[in-house]
Amino acid sequence: MKKISLYFLLALVGMLTTACNEDFKDWNDPQAWGPEEAIQIEGFSASAAQVVDLNALQNDSAKLFTLNTKDLPAGYVLDKARIVLAPAEVDGVAPSTVNTDLDGVCADAFNTLQTIVANSYGLRPVERPFNGHVYVDAMKDGQAVLIDAGPVTVFIVPQAPEIEDAYYITGTCNGWDNSNTDFELSNGGADPYENPEFTCMVPADKVDGDLNFKVTPKSGLGAWEKQLCNDDANPGKFVGNNAGGDFKFPAVAGAKFYKVTFNMLNMTWKVEALAFGDYIYEIGSNTSWSSVIPMKHTNGQGQYVGYAYLDSEFKFKPNADNWEGDWGQDPKGPEGTLVVDGEDNCKVDHAAWYMMTVDLSAMTWQLKEITAIGIIGSAVAHDSNWTTEFDMTYNASAKCWEITTDLNAGEFKFRANKAWDGLDWGGTPSALRNGGENLVIETDGNYTIKLYPICDGQSHCTIVKN
Repeated sequence: MKKISLYFLLALVGMLTTACNEDFKDWNDPQAWGPEEAIQIEGFSASAAQVVDLNALQNDSAKLFTLNTKDLPAGYVLDKARIVLAPAEVDGVAPSTVNTDLDGVCADAFNTLQTIVANSYGLRPVERPFNGHVYVDAMKDGQAVLIDAGPVTVFIVPQAPEIEDAYYITGTCNGWDNSNTDFELSNGGADPYENPEFTCMVPADKVDGDLNFKVTPKSGLGAWEKQLCNDDANPGKFVGNNAGGDFKFPAVAGAKFYKVTFNMLNMTWKVEALAFGDYIYEIGSNTSWSSVIPMKHTNGQGQYVGYAYLDSEFKFKPNADNWEGDWGQDPKGPEGTLVVDGEDNCKVDHAAWYMMTVDLSAMTWQLKEITAIGIIGSAVAHDSNWTTEFDMTYNASAKCWEITTDLNAGEFKFRANKAWDGLDWGGTPSALRNGGENLVIETDGNYTIKLYPICDGQSHCTIVKN
Protein backbone atom coordinates (compact mmCIF):
# COMPACT_ATOMS: atom_id res chain seq x y z
CA MET A 1 0.00 0.00 0.00
CA LYS A 2 1.38 3.44 -0.90
CA LYS A 3 2.48 5.41 2.17
CA ILE A 4 1.16 8.98 2.50
CA SER A 5 1.76 10.93 5.69
CA LEU A 6 -1.21 12.34 7.53
CA TYR A 7 0.27 15.83 7.33
CA PHE A 8 0.43 15.57 3.53
CA LEU A 9 -3.17 14.33 3.66
CA LEU A 10 -4.16 17.40 5.67
CA ALA A 11 -2.48 19.68 3.19
CA LEU A 12 -4.72 18.19 0.53
CA VAL A 13 -7.84 18.78 2.59
CA GLY A 14 -7.82 22.50 1.85
CA MET A 15 -7.73 21.81 -1.88
CA LEU A 16 -10.64 19.39 -1.56
CA THR A 17 -12.73 21.42 0.89
CA THR A 18 -15.39 22.65 -1.52
CA ALA A 19 -15.92 19.32 -3.21
CA CYS A 20 -15.79 17.42 0.06
CA ASN A 21 -18.31 19.68 1.75
CA GLU A 22 -20.70 19.00 -1.09
CA ASP A 23 -20.00 15.28 -1.11
CA PHE A 24 -20.51 14.79 2.60
CA LYS A 25 -23.82 16.64 2.74
CA ASP A 26 -25.46 13.37 1.75
CA TRP A 27 -23.65 10.25 2.94
CA ASN A 28 -26.20 8.01 1.26
CA ASP A 29 -25.22 9.19 -2.22
CA PRO A 30 -23.20 6.26 -3.62
CA GLN A 31 -21.60 8.59 -6.18
CA ALA A 32 -20.19 10.96 -3.54
CA TRP A 33 -16.77 9.33 -3.60
CA GLY A 34 -15.06 7.31 -6.26
CA PRO A 35 -12.02 5.10 -5.67
CA GLU A 36 -9.79 7.56 -7.54
CA GLU A 37 -10.51 10.25 -4.89
CA ALA A 38 -9.55 8.08 -1.91
CA ILE A 39 -6.17 8.26 -0.18
CA GLN A 40 -4.34 5.25 1.22
CA ILE A 41 -2.58 5.37 4.58
CA GLU A 42 -0.11 2.78 5.75
CA GLY A 43 -1.60 0.69 8.53
CA PHE A 44 -5.12 1.94 7.88
CA SER A 45 -6.98 -1.09 6.54
CA ALA A 46 -10.04 -3.27 6.88
CA SER A 47 -10.28 -6.99 7.54
CA ALA A 48 -13.25 -9.24 6.88
CA ALA A 49 -15.63 -10.29 9.61
CA GLN A 50 -17.07 -13.78 9.97
CA VAL A 51 -19.64 -15.18 7.56
CA VAL A 52 -22.89 -13.21 7.72
CA ASP A 53 -25.73 -15.74 8.03
CA LEU A 54 -28.97 -13.81 7.75
CA ASN A 55 -30.86 -16.82 9.09
CA ALA A 56 -29.01 -16.60 12.40
CA LEU A 57 -29.08 -12.87 13.14
CA GLN A 58 -30.39 -12.01 16.59
CA ASN A 59 -31.29 -8.45 15.53
CA ASP A 60 -31.35 -6.39 12.35
CA SER A 61 -27.60 -5.70 12.24
CA ALA A 62 -24.61 -7.56 10.82
CA LYS A 63 -20.87 -6.95 11.06
CA LEU A 64 -19.17 -6.91 7.64
CA PHE A 65 -15.61 -5.81 8.47
CA THR A 66 -13.24 -4.53 11.17
CA LEU A 67 -11.11 -1.40 10.79
CA ASN A 68 -7.44 -1.39 11.73
CA THR A 69 -6.57 2.32 12.07
CA LYS A 70 -3.69 4.60 13.00
CA ASP A 71 -4.05 7.69 15.13
CA LEU A 72 -5.22 10.76 13.23
CA PRO A 73 -3.81 14.27 13.79
CA ALA A 74 -5.37 16.40 16.46
CA GLY A 75 -8.90 17.45 15.67
CA TYR A 76 -9.50 14.85 12.94
CA VAL A 77 -11.92 12.03 13.63
CA LEU A 78 -13.30 9.14 11.63
CA ASP A 79 -16.93 9.79 10.82
CA LYS A 80 -18.67 7.23 8.64
CA ALA A 81 -17.82 4.18 6.56
CA ARG A 82 -19.17 2.23 3.68
CA ILE A 83 -18.36 -0.96 1.82
CA VAL A 84 -18.89 -1.51 -1.90
CA LEU A 85 -19.92 -5.12 -2.60
CA ALA A 86 -19.71 -6.93 -5.93
CA PRO A 87 -20.57 -10.65 -6.36
CA ALA A 88 -17.34 -12.60 -6.82
CA GLU A 89 -18.86 -15.40 -8.91
CA VAL A 90 -21.43 -13.58 -11.05
CA ASP A 91 -20.71 -11.26 -13.98
CA GLY A 92 -22.83 -8.33 -15.06
CA VAL A 93 -24.21 -7.38 -11.63
CA ALA A 94 -23.62 -3.75 -10.62
CA PRO A 95 -21.79 -3.24 -7.30
CA SER A 96 -23.88 -2.18 -4.32
CA THR A 97 -22.94 0.33 -1.64
CA VAL A 98 -23.71 -0.56 2.00
CA ASN A 99 -23.45 2.13 4.67
CA THR A 100 -21.98 1.00 8.01
CA ASP A 101 -20.75 2.43 11.28
CA LEU A 102 -17.05 2.54 12.13
CA ASP A 103 -17.28 -0.97 13.57
CA GLY A 104 -18.26 -2.25 10.12
CA VAL A 105 -21.84 -2.93 11.18
CA CYS A 106 -24.77 -2.62 8.75
CA ALA A 107 -27.83 -1.59 10.77
CA ASP A 108 -30.43 -2.76 8.21
CA ALA A 109 -29.01 -6.16 7.32
CA PHE A 110 -32.20 -8.08 6.60
CA ASN A 111 -33.40 -5.64 3.96
CA THR A 112 -30.09 -4.39 2.56
CA LEU A 113 -27.99 -7.56 2.48
CA GLN A 114 -30.91 -9.86 1.64
CA THR A 115 -31.68 -7.77 -1.43
CA ILE A 116 -28.04 -7.70 -2.56
CA VAL A 117 -27.45 -11.44 -2.24
CA ALA A 118 -30.83 -12.34 -3.74
CA ASN A 119 -30.25 -10.11 -6.78
CA SER A 120 -26.77 -11.51 -7.26
CA TYR A 121 -27.12 -15.21 -6.48
CA GLY A 122 -30.74 -16.00 -5.64
CA LEU A 123 -32.09 -17.21 -2.31
CA ARG A 124 -30.51 -20.64 -1.87
CA PRO A 125 -29.20 -20.47 1.73
CA VAL A 126 -25.50 -21.14 1.11
CA GLU A 127 -22.44 -18.93 1.60
CA ARG A 128 -22.08 -16.43 -1.27
CA PRO A 129 -18.78 -14.56 -1.76
CA PHE A 130 -18.58 -10.82 -2.45
CA ASN A 131 -15.56 -8.72 -3.32
CA GLY A 132 -15.77 -5.77 -0.95
CA HIS A 133 -13.91 -2.47 -0.75
CA VAL A 134 -14.06 -0.30 2.36
CA TYR A 135 -13.94 3.52 2.43
CA VAL A 136 -13.92 5.80 5.48
CA ASP A 137 -13.87 9.58 5.80
CA ALA A 138 -11.91 11.70 8.29
CA MET A 139 -13.43 15.05 9.22
CA LYS A 140 -12.50 18.31 10.98
CA ASP A 141 -14.59 21.44 11.06
CA GLY A 142 -16.76 20.24 8.19
CA GLN A 143 -13.76 19.39 6.02
CA ALA A 144 -13.33 15.79 4.92
CA VAL A 145 -11.05 13.45 3.07
CA LEU A 146 -11.80 9.92 1.97
CA ILE A 147 -9.55 7.09 3.12
CA ASP A 148 -9.24 3.84 1.18
CA ALA A 149 -9.25 1.03 3.76
CA GLY A 150 -8.67 -1.65 1.14
CA PRO A 151 -10.37 -4.78 -0.14
CA VAL A 152 -12.03 -7.52 1.88
CA THR A 153 -13.97 -10.65 0.99
CA VAL A 154 -17.42 -10.90 2.55
CA PHE A 155 -19.51 -14.09 2.69
CA ILE A 156 -23.30 -13.78 3.06
CA VAL A 157 -25.92 -16.51 3.51
CA PRO A 158 -29.38 -15.30 2.41
CA GLN A 159 -32.36 -15.74 4.68
CA ALA A 160 -34.43 -18.66 3.35
CA PRO A 161 -35.61 -22.07 4.53
CA GLU A 162 -34.02 -25.25 3.27
CA ILE A 163 -36.15 -26.51 0.36
CA GLU A 164 -35.89 -30.15 -0.67
CA ASP A 165 -36.13 -31.48 -4.22
CA ALA A 166 -39.40 -33.33 -3.68
CA TYR A 167 -42.37 -33.51 -1.31
CA TYR A 168 -45.26 -35.97 -1.13
CA ILE A 169 -48.84 -35.78 0.12
CA THR A 170 -49.63 -38.23 2.92
CA GLY A 171 -53.28 -38.43 3.88
CA THR A 172 -56.75 -39.65 3.05
CA CYS A 173 -55.80 -40.03 -0.63
CA ASN A 174 -53.26 -42.80 0.13
CA GLY A 175 -54.28 -44.26 3.47
CA TRP A 176 -51.82 -42.11 5.42
CA ASP A 177 -48.90 -44.13 4.08
CA ASN A 178 -45.92 -41.83 4.61
CA SER A 179 -43.67 -43.95 2.43
CA ASN A 180 -46.02 -43.60 -0.55
CA THR A 181 -44.88 -41.31 -3.40
CA ASP A 182 -47.97 -41.39 -5.65
CA PHE A 183 -48.86 -37.75 -4.97
CA GLU A 184 -45.73 -35.70 -5.53
CA LEU A 185 -45.67 -31.94 -5.13
CA SER A 186 -43.60 -30.55 -8.00
CA ASN A 187 -42.37 -27.18 -9.24
CA GLY A 188 -41.66 -28.47 -12.74
CA GLY A 189 -37.98 -29.07 -12.11
CA ALA A 190 -37.08 -25.40 -11.63
CA ASP A 191 -34.66 -24.06 -9.03
CA PRO A 192 -36.91 -24.07 -5.93
CA TYR A 193 -35.46 -20.73 -4.82
CA GLU A 194 -36.44 -19.20 -8.16
CA ASN A 195 -39.82 -20.95 -8.33
CA PRO A 196 -40.74 -22.09 -4.80
CA GLU A 197 -44.34 -23.01 -5.68
CA PHE A 198 -44.91 -26.78 -5.60
CA THR A 199 -48.22 -28.24 -6.81
CA CYS A 200 -49.95 -31.61 -6.99
CA MET A 201 -53.21 -32.66 -8.64
CA VAL A 202 -55.08 -35.17 -6.47
CA PRO A 203 -57.90 -36.98 -8.34
CA ALA A 204 -61.13 -36.51 -6.44
CA ASP A 205 -61.98 -40.19 -6.87
CA LYS A 206 -58.91 -41.03 -4.77
CA VAL A 207 -60.37 -39.16 -1.80
CA ASP A 208 -63.18 -40.61 0.30
CA GLY A 209 -64.82 -37.53 1.81
CA ASP A 210 -62.69 -34.59 2.91
CA LEU A 211 -59.06 -34.20 1.82
CA ASN A 212 -56.99 -34.34 5.02
CA PHE A 213 -53.23 -34.67 4.78
CA LYS A 214 -49.71 -33.77 5.81
CA VAL A 215 -46.70 -33.32 3.52
CA THR A 216 -43.69 -35.62 3.69
CA PRO A 217 -40.33 -34.27 2.46
CA LYS A 218 -38.20 -36.65 0.43
CA SER A 219 -35.69 -36.98 3.27
CA GLY A 220 -38.49 -37.96 5.69
CA LEU A 221 -40.18 -40.77 3.76
CA GLY A 222 -41.23 -43.57 6.07
CA ALA A 223 -41.07 -41.44 9.22
CA TRP A 224 -43.10 -38.74 10.93
CA GLU A 225 -40.42 -36.41 12.28
CA LYS A 226 -40.15 -34.04 9.30
CA GLN A 227 -43.75 -33.65 8.12
CA LEU A 228 -45.04 -30.24 7.04
CA CYS A 229 -48.21 -29.48 9.00
CA ASN A 230 -50.85 -26.81 9.27
CA ASP A 231 -49.88 -23.81 11.39
CA ASP A 232 -52.99 -23.83 13.57
CA ALA A 233 -52.27 -20.30 14.83
CA ASN A 234 -51.83 -18.76 11.35
CA PRO A 235 -54.39 -19.76 8.69
CA GLY A 236 -52.85 -20.51 5.31
CA LYS A 237 -49.36 -21.03 6.77
CA PHE A 238 -47.48 -24.22 7.56
CA VAL A 239 -44.81 -25.39 9.98
CA GLY A 240 -42.24 -28.18 9.77
CA ASN A 241 -41.04 -31.04 11.96
CA ASN A 242 -44.57 -32.42 12.45
CA ALA A 243 -45.27 -29.54 14.84
CA GLY A 244 -48.85 -28.77 13.80
CA GLY A 245 -52.18 -30.24 12.79
CA ASP A 246 -53.47 -31.81 9.58
CA PHE A 247 -54.17 -29.78 6.46
CA LYS A 248 -57.93 -30.02 5.85
CA PHE A 249 -60.05 -29.28 2.79
CA PRO A 250 -63.77 -30.19 2.67
CA ALA A 251 -65.07 -32.34 -0.16
CA VAL A 252 -66.56 -30.41 -3.11
CA ALA A 253 -69.39 -31.99 -5.13
CA GLY A 254 -68.51 -32.31 -8.82
CA ALA A 255 -64.78 -31.78 -8.33
CA LYS A 256 -62.57 -33.79 -10.65
CA PHE A 257 -59.27 -32.83 -8.98
CA TYR A 258 -58.00 -31.07 -5.88
CA LYS A 259 -55.07 -28.84 -6.77
CA VAL A 260 -52.72 -28.59 -3.78
CA THR A 261 -50.23 -25.70 -3.82
CA PHE A 262 -47.37 -25.03 -1.38
CA ASN A 263 -45.04 -22.04 -1.51
CA MET A 264 -41.96 -23.40 0.23
CA LEU A 265 -40.29 -20.01 0.50
CA ASN A 266 -43.01 -18.01 2.26
CA MET A 267 -44.45 -21.17 3.90
CA THR A 268 -48.03 -20.88 2.65
CA TRP A 269 -50.49 -23.48 1.31
CA LYS A 270 -53.88 -23.70 -0.39
CA VAL A 271 -56.19 -26.24 -2.04
CA GLU A 272 -58.51 -25.62 -5.01
CA ALA A 273 -61.29 -27.89 -6.28
CA LEU A 274 -61.21 -28.19 -10.08
CA ALA A 275 -63.88 -29.38 -12.47
CA PHE A 276 -62.36 -29.27 -15.96
CA GLY A 277 -64.54 -27.80 -18.71
CA ASP A 278 -64.87 -29.21 -22.21
CA TYR A 279 -62.80 -26.42 -23.78
CA ILE A 280 -60.16 -23.82 -23.09
CA TYR A 281 -59.06 -21.19 -25.62
CA GLU A 282 -55.89 -19.84 -27.22
CA ILE A 283 -55.70 -16.13 -27.97
CA GLY A 284 -52.81 -14.05 -29.24
CA SER A 285 -51.26 -12.10 -32.06
CA ASN A 286 -52.44 -14.80 -34.47
CA THR A 287 -56.03 -13.77 -33.68
CA SER A 288 -55.23 -10.07 -33.19
CA TRP A 289 -55.92 -10.67 -29.48
CA SER A 290 -59.66 -10.62 -30.22
CA SER A 291 -61.02 -13.96 -31.44
CA VAL A 292 -60.07 -17.31 -29.90
CA ILE A 293 -59.03 -20.81 -30.98
CA PRO A 294 -60.82 -23.59 -29.01
CA MET A 295 -58.84 -26.46 -27.49
CA LYS A 296 -60.66 -29.70 -26.58
CA HIS A 297 -60.42 -31.55 -23.28
CA THR A 298 -59.12 -34.92 -24.45
CA ASN A 299 -58.41 -37.22 -21.50
CA GLY A 300 -60.66 -36.24 -18.60
CA GLN A 301 -57.61 -35.27 -16.55
CA GLY A 302 -56.99 -31.69 -17.63
CA GLN A 303 -55.23 -32.14 -20.98
CA TYR A 304 -56.40 -29.92 -23.86
CA VAL A 305 -55.32 -30.05 -27.51
CA GLY A 306 -55.86 -27.63 -30.38
CA TYR A 307 -54.23 -26.51 -33.63
CA ALA A 308 -53.34 -22.99 -34.72
CA TYR A 309 -51.03 -20.88 -36.85
CA LEU A 310 -48.92 -19.08 -34.24
CA ASP A 311 -46.77 -16.13 -35.26
CA SER A 312 -45.55 -14.44 -32.07
CA GLU A 313 -47.12 -14.24 -28.58
CA PHE A 314 -50.20 -15.88 -27.11
CA LYS A 315 -51.94 -17.03 -23.92
CA PHE A 316 -54.63 -19.46 -22.85
CA LYS A 317 -57.87 -18.76 -21.02
CA PRO A 318 -60.77 -20.80 -19.65
CA ASN A 319 -63.58 -18.74 -21.20
CA ALA A 320 -64.09 -17.55 -24.75
CA ASP A 321 -65.75 -14.26 -23.80
CA ASN A 322 -63.61 -12.95 -20.91
CA TRP A 323 -60.08 -12.93 -19.48
CA GLU A 324 -60.88 -14.19 -15.99
CA GLY A 325 -58.32 -16.77 -14.85
CA ASP A 326 -56.17 -16.73 -18.00
CA TRP A 327 -52.85 -18.63 -18.07
CA GLY A 328 -49.44 -17.60 -19.37
CA GLN A 329 -45.80 -18.55 -19.14
CA ASP A 330 -44.48 -18.68 -15.58
CA PRO A 331 -41.63 -16.09 -15.56
CA LYS A 332 -39.96 -17.97 -12.70
CA GLY A 333 -40.29 -21.45 -14.18
CA PRO A 334 -38.81 -23.26 -17.16
CA GLU A 335 -40.31 -22.68 -20.58
CA GLY A 336 -43.55 -24.56 -20.90
CA THR A 337 -44.87 -23.95 -17.37
CA LEU A 338 -48.10 -22.05 -16.75
CA VAL A 339 -49.21 -19.70 -14.01
CA VAL A 340 -52.28 -17.52 -13.47
CA ASP A 341 -50.88 -14.52 -11.62
CA GLY A 342 -47.87 -12.49 -12.80
CA GLU A 343 -47.62 -14.46 -16.01
CA ASP A 344 -45.77 -13.55 -19.22
CA ASN A 345 -47.08 -14.17 -22.73
CA CYS A 346 -46.13 -17.53 -24.24
CA LYS A 347 -43.95 -17.15 -27.34
CA VAL A 348 -42.80 -18.88 -30.51
CA ASP A 349 -39.53 -18.00 -32.23
CA HIS A 350 -40.94 -18.48 -35.74
CA ALA A 351 -44.35 -18.49 -37.35
CA ALA A 352 -45.78 -21.91 -38.22
CA TRP A 353 -48.68 -24.26 -37.68
CA TYR A 354 -48.55 -25.97 -34.29
CA MET A 355 -50.31 -28.64 -32.31
CA MET A 356 -50.89 -27.01 -28.90
CA THR A 357 -51.17 -29.13 -25.75
CA VAL A 358 -52.07 -27.66 -22.36
CA ASP A 359 -52.10 -29.85 -19.25
CA LEU A 360 -53.97 -28.07 -16.46
CA SER A 361 -53.26 -30.91 -14.04
CA ALA A 362 -49.52 -30.24 -14.38
CA MET A 363 -49.85 -26.56 -15.40
CA THR A 364 -47.73 -27.03 -18.52
CA TRP A 365 -47.95 -26.14 -22.20
CA GLN A 366 -46.09 -27.50 -25.18
CA LEU A 367 -46.07 -27.14 -28.95
CA LYS A 368 -45.43 -29.56 -31.78
CA GLU A 369 -44.68 -27.87 -35.10
CA ILE A 370 -46.69 -29.02 -38.11
CA THR A 371 -44.37 -28.69 -41.08
CA ALA A 372 -46.55 -30.55 -43.59
CA ILE A 373 -50.01 -32.09 -43.98
CA GLY A 374 -50.92 -34.61 -46.64
CA ILE A 375 -53.55 -37.17 -47.59
CA ILE A 376 -52.63 -40.86 -47.49
CA GLY A 377 -54.54 -44.11 -48.00
CA SER A 378 -55.89 -46.57 -50.52
CA ALA A 379 -57.74 -43.73 -52.31
CA VAL A 380 -54.40 -42.10 -53.12
CA ALA A 381 -52.82 -43.47 -56.31
CA HIS A 382 -54.44 -46.91 -55.81
CA ASP A 383 -52.02 -47.45 -52.93
CA SER A 384 -53.46 -50.25 -50.79
CA ASN A 385 -50.30 -50.23 -48.64
CA TRP A 386 -50.79 -46.62 -47.50
CA THR A 387 -47.29 -45.56 -48.48
CA THR A 388 -48.08 -42.80 -51.00
CA GLU A 389 -48.87 -39.33 -49.65
CA PHE A 390 -50.05 -36.27 -51.58
CA ASP A 391 -48.98 -32.95 -50.02
CA MET A 392 -51.55 -30.29 -49.22
CA THR A 393 -50.89 -26.52 -49.44
CA TYR A 394 -51.75 -24.01 -46.76
CA ASN A 395 -54.17 -21.29 -47.90
CA ALA A 396 -53.50 -18.39 -45.52
CA SER A 397 -56.54 -16.33 -46.53
CA ALA A 398 -58.94 -19.26 -46.12
CA LYS A 399 -57.04 -20.62 -43.10
CA CYS A 400 -57.14 -24.15 -44.41
CA TRP A 401 -54.93 -26.80 -45.98
CA GLU A 402 -56.08 -27.77 -49.47
CA ILE A 403 -55.38 -30.01 -52.42
CA THR A 404 -56.96 -30.66 -55.82
CA THR A 405 -56.02 -34.06 -57.22
CA ASP A 406 -57.28 -37.27 -58.79
CA LEU A 407 -58.43 -39.91 -56.30
CA ASN A 408 -59.86 -43.37 -56.69
CA ALA A 409 -62.55 -45.09 -54.67
CA GLY A 410 -61.07 -46.04 -51.32
CA GLU A 411 -60.13 -44.68 -47.91
CA PHE A 412 -57.79 -41.98 -46.70
CA LYS A 413 -56.76 -39.88 -43.73
CA PHE A 414 -54.99 -36.60 -43.15
CA ARG A 415 -51.46 -37.00 -41.77
CA ALA A 416 -49.03 -34.42 -40.36
CA ASN A 417 -45.27 -34.29 -40.79
CA LYS A 418 -45.16 -37.30 -43.14
CA ALA A 419 -45.11 -39.79 -40.28
CA TRP A 420 -47.44 -41.82 -38.08
CA ASP A 421 -46.22 -40.15 -34.92
CA GLY A 422 -49.47 -39.37 -33.14
CA LEU A 423 -50.97 -36.67 -35.35
CA ASP A 424 -53.49 -37.73 -37.99
CA TRP A 425 -57.13 -36.86 -38.55
CA GLY A 426 -60.13 -39.02 -39.36
CA GLY A 427 -63.77 -39.49 -38.43
CA THR A 428 -66.50 -37.71 -40.35
CA PRO A 429 -65.93 -34.64 -42.56
CA SER A 430 -67.93 -32.45 -40.16
CA ALA A 431 -66.23 -33.69 -36.98
CA LEU A 432 -62.63 -34.80 -37.37
CA ARG A 433 -60.48 -35.95 -34.48
CA ASN A 434 -56.93 -37.07 -33.97
CA GLY A 435 -56.71 -40.82 -34.63
CA GLY A 436 -60.27 -40.98 -35.98
CA GLU A 437 -61.67 -43.50 -38.48
CA ASN A 438 -60.68 -43.53 -42.13
CA LEU A 439 -62.54 -41.19 -44.49
CA VAL A 440 -64.11 -42.64 -47.65
CA ILE A 441 -64.00 -41.65 -51.33
CA GLU A 442 -66.98 -43.34 -53.00
CA THR A 443 -66.02 -43.01 -56.69
CA ASP A 444 -62.99 -42.25 -58.80
CA GLY A 445 -62.60 -38.63 -59.85
CA ASN A 446 -60.92 -35.28 -59.42
CA TYR A 447 -61.48 -33.80 -55.96
CA THR A 448 -60.79 -30.58 -54.09
CA ILE A 449 -60.27 -31.25 -50.40
CA LYS A 450 -59.93 -28.57 -47.72
CA LEU A 451 -58.90 -29.29 -44.13
CA TYR A 452 -59.61 -26.91 -41.22
CA PRO A 453 -57.63 -28.15 -38.18
CA ILE A 454 -59.04 -26.66 -34.95
CA CYS A 455 -59.54 -29.27 -32.24
CA ASP A 456 -61.20 -32.67 -31.87
CA GLY A 457 -64.85 -32.43 -32.84
CA GLN A 458 -64.44 -28.98 -34.41
CA SER A 459 -61.76 -29.82 -36.96
CA HIS A 460 -63.53 -30.46 -40.26
CA CYS A 461 -62.98 -30.83 -43.97
CA THR A 462 -64.81 -30.42 -47.26
CA ILE A 463 -64.54 -33.03 -50.03
CA VAL A 464 -65.87 -31.75 -53.38
CA LYS A 465 -65.82 -33.73 -56.61
CA ASN A 466 -65.00 -31.47 -59.55
